[in-house]
Parts: sequence; C-alpha cells; structure tokens
Amino acid sequence: MNKYIAPFFFIFVIAVIGNVQAATITKTTITQTSVTPTSAPAGGMFKFTATLDAPLETGSKVKINLGKGLASMTGTKTSYSLSRAIFTTGSQTYKVGIYNAKNALQGKVSSGNYSVSSKITPVNNAPTLTLVSGDDAVEQYQIYTLQLKATDSDNNLRSITVDWKDGSEVETQTATNDTAFTFTHTYTTVSKFALLATAKDNGRPNLTSTVLLKTIDVVAPPVDAFSKVCNSGALEGEEDCPINPVLGIKPTDWACTQDNKTGLMWEVKTTDSGLRDMAKKYTNYTLDYDPNKLYGAETNADGFVVDVNSQGLCGASDWRLPTKDELLGIVQKGVTNPAIDTTYFPNTQSSYFWSSSPNADLSYGAWYVYFYGGYSNDDFKDLSFNVRLVR
Repeated sequence: MNKYIAPFFFIFVIAVIGNVQAATITKTTITQTSVTPTSAPAGGMFKFTATLDAPLETGSKVKINLGKGLASMTGTKTSYSLSRAIFTTGSQTYKVGIYNAKNALQGKVSSGNYSVSSKITPVNNAPTLTLVSGDDAVEQYQIYTLQLKATDSDNNLRSITVDWKDGSEVETQTATNDTAFTFTHTYTTVSKFALLATAKDNGRPNLTSTVLLKTIDVVAPPVDAFSKVCNSGALEGEEDCPINPVLGIKPTDWACTQDNKTGLMWEVKTTDSGLRDMAKKYTNYTLDYDPNKLYGAETNADGFVVDVNSQGLCGASDWRLPTKDELLGIVQKGVTNPAIDTTYFPNTQSSYFWSSSPNADLSYGAWYVYFYGGYSNDDFKDLSFNVRLVR
C-alpha cells in the first residue's frame, strides 16, 4: 500500500468503528412512576417509585423533585423508590427524571399527582364512672367500703381518684376498663361528708369523667346499753375501776350497773348471803299502810333501803325503791327466765320485784314487776317479794 495512503485508511476505519458503537448505545428511560398512597393526612408517609427499562448508565441517578429540589431515589437495576412524610397540604405534583454525573437531565421527566389533606386529630372520649356499691352511712372509726367502676370507649383508662372530703389524703388507684375497684376509708369525725370521685384517661389531651358525688353520714357508735360500776362509784374504765370488773366487795370490784339510756344506777344482787343476796325477800309496808308495824324493819323494803344507804353502796347514799315504770325499763323484751340482761344483772330471780308505785284504789296494794315474763301487776303489801334498789 502506498505510504501516503495508509494513514488515511486507518483513520477512516477507526472513525467508522466509533460511529457504529455510538449507534448501538441506547439511553435508559423511565417506563413507570407511582405514589402510594395517593392521598393521606398531613404528616403521612408517601412512597414514590420509578421503574426503568434498563439499568442506569455509570454515574447516572434517578432523582425526584417534590417541590423543594431534587432528591436521589434508591434502588438497584430497574427499580427505585423514596419515602417521605409530607406536611404541605393540597394537591401536589412530583417529577422523576434520570440525571447524569453532572446533574444534567437525560431525556424526559415522568410526573404524577397526589394530595395531602389536613391532619386529622384523633377523637378522645372522656371515661364514665359508676358507683358499684357504697353504704349511705357508717359508724365513726369503722371502715367504710366503696366500689367504683370506670369505662372508657377508647380503652385508654388511666386511674380512679377518690377525695373523701374529710381533710385526709386523696386516694388514687390505677384502673382498667370495666373493672370494679375497692376503696376503703375510716372517718374519725361524726358529720356528713360529700366525697368526690373521678376517672381519668391517657388520651391526648387527658380527659376526666363527670364527678361522682356520694354523701356519707358518719354517725357516732351506739352507746352500750349498760355499764358496770365499781364499789368506789367509778364507771368501768374510769378512775380506779377496771374494764369489765368482777363482782366483789373491794373498791375496784363490780357492785352496780348504770343504764346509759336513762342514767339510772341499779343495785346488783350477790350470792354471798350478805345484805344484797339474791335470795332475800321483803314486804312492802308503807307509812300509809303498816298494820303489822313492820315499816322500817329489816324484812321490809324501806328497812333494806336504809341499810344499803348506810353502807354507801357504789359511793352513794340516795338509794330507793324503783317505780313500776323504772323496773319495766330494764326488762329485756323477748327473753324469759329471767327477762333481763344477765350480763349486767346477774343473780336475778325469775320472780316478783316490788316497786314503789302504789295501787291508786287500794292502800294495801302496790305494783310489782314479774321478771319471769317481764310484765307488771299489783298485789298485797304484806307479801314478800324480791327488791332491787335504784338511784
């Protein structure tokens, strides 16, 4: 080959090969784009995807414009995506394109639309509180029990709180839906208290139930019907008289019983064959009827009164024969043989006991109370019956 022709031949061949290679290179294009979901509240997450017809050329990237500049989508081969939380509300447009290493757009962009609505605030409903059980009254110093149940339709119940309204600390318990919870309290003051109870939830914002109001009548404990009295004259538990003293002759022993309702103090009978022995009986002659001249005798009721007062029973000297109504006041209803509270009136005969109440129509008659059945009647004063003194 001519030495002048050869160089031009090689240049021609290289040019032809280059043109052939250029002709066989095909640029990657976007075949499909999408967004999921197409609509969501502000702050919701959207996923943008792009599908290519071939892998990207070296140095190229798939990028998306969401209105604030380009952002690279990630992926491999022909599938790319990007997830974003979108807060701008209204109809939105996204644009996806392929960009080379110099950030120059290659080909056309592919676009689509989606919408962002205003953020929906979840609705939180207040819980309801109901009374399961609770008495209207309680004794002072006794335990009061209250049961409450709360219900929350959102199932986010938090607690139940009770304010006892007596100056004590408010009580709160962690609560669960539709479960009864027990609260206990001891009131130390006699009065009426309007306690308040509420239920709270964990919602946003926290909501509280309607206040539940319960009025509690705190009453004084009942007074014991009777109290024991020592020979010294002191009530049991006071001064030198112990709680629940025993019968006896010592100053700290039991000898009398006080009726706490009427304030009357009664003689207690003994079994020591002494002055107040339960077996002793007496006539009931009075100044206006004393045919046998026994008024003032030891065997007559008035003589027994004088003897007991001279001894100063339970520290007193004003003992007397009780009236019919006073005797009936210590009769225990529904009890017979004897019809009396033997805890406080031991050694009581189931027999007749004289009273100081005369028969208005007969000077020789007086009333008695029968302590077998607990009723009263009248009889002749010269009969011998039991006697129990009072002051």
